[in-house]
Amino acid sequence: MGRAPFQFEGDFAAVAQEEYKRRARDPRFDYRHRVEYAAMGWANQIGHAEFPPGELNKILADKDGTVPSKDAVNNHVRRAKDWDLVETESNRRCLVLPEDRFQKGIGDRTCDEHGIRPAKRFRP
Repeated sequence: MGRAPFQFEGDFAAVAQEEYKRRARDPRFDYRHRVEYAAMGWANQIGHAEFPPGELNKILADKDGTVPSKDAVNNHVRRAKDWDLVETESNRRCLVLPEDRFQKGIGDRTCDEHGIRPAKRFRP
C-alpha cells in the first residue's frame, strides 16, 4: 500500500490521531503526556482540541476507571504547560498545541473556548 503525499513543507511527519486518542486514555503514561496526547488526538486544523465539560476528566481516568477531579485535571494541564507540551492558553476545555510543532491539512478552523471564528467575507 502506497503512502499519501504529505502536503506540508519542512521537517514534519504525520501522525495517526486515533493512536494519540488511545494513548491519552492509557493510564500507563504520565498525566502531563496524556494531556499532550489528548491535544494531538483531538486537535483541529489550527491545533485546538476542544472538549465538552468533564470530557477531558473522563479521558484521563486512572486504571481503575476513577475520573480525576476538575482540580486534578487543571493541575495535569498546568504541568503539561510547564513542560511546553501545550500552549499557555490551554485549559481543560481546550488544549492548544504549539503552532511551530503542529500542522493539520483538514478540519475545523474554529475554537469556541478561545473565541476563534473565521472572518466572514462580504459577498455582494
